[in-house]
Amino acid sequence: MILSKNNQAKIRIHIVGCGPRTGTTLMAEMAIACWAIDLYTEHEDSIYTRPSRQANIFLTKRPRDILVAEPMLRLLPNLYVIYMLRDPRDTIASKHRKDPDRYWASLRYWKAYTPYGRKLQAHPRFITVRYEDLVQKPDEVQAYLMQRMPFLQQRASFSRYHEFAQPSKRSLDALCGIRPVASSSVGKWRKHLSRVTGQLKLHGEQAIASDLIEYGYESDESWLNELQGVSPDYSESHWPEYFTPKELKKRMRGKYSQAFAAFLRSFGN
Repeated sequence: MILSKNNQAKIRIHIVGCGPRTGTTLMAEMAIACWAIDLYTEHEDSIYTRPSRQANIFLTKRPRDILVAEPMLRLLPNLYVIYMLRDPRDTIASKHRKDPDRYWASLRYWKAYTPYGRKLQAHPRFITVRYEDLVQKPDEVQAYLMQRMPFLQQRASFSRYHEFAQPSKRSLDALCGIRPVASSSVGKWRKHLSRVTGQLKLHGEQAIASDLIEYGYESDESWLNELQGVSPDYSESHWPEYFTPKELKKRMRGKYSQAFAAFLRSFGN
């Protein structure tokens, strides 16, 4: 996207997610530390954000922009979107340094966001990365992304990103500190069965049961047996339990008009 003749990016990479706590910050910090990314913003910025100066590759991230990615991909041929997908049971069992005594987010995000990710799976510049793969085999994911985006130049391996990363305070809070990549957070929902049970009571088993099979997290619904006899935890999350129609409409307001404005700006002034 281009602000003027002196403020343009040849390539734009934007990271979105199926909700918060899906690894978008980790993905962004790995990219910044391990590839030749010459312009990026501090933590979280809209897909409509324009570069502050001329750049070869401009990187931003905001999970909620999965809702508006489709028109931007349609209009901007220099835009690549990385979509972070994570087991929703782990996302609802995750906490944030800003509010460590409460779970961060409910199943509202998975229910609202994943239909948009599903529609874009076949787009050549929409690249899905599973969080589980990123933390279990980071260098393989890096190689895959470089295959999909051959313009990227490697400076370090994803598995060593912690040696080079210099995240902002906001990113550090989201990551809960910089440390070597580890898979200890995969499957942690089994330590929070009351939380998972409560979320399924509030949002319905079918909110995720068929999706878990579709995305390869489960082969059937037998995992629900682990929740038998578990008392549900209905405690309040950091973010509200449900989206209101008004809130979702606000998040998507003007997506086509803003995408078209970005397309016009790409011709420069």
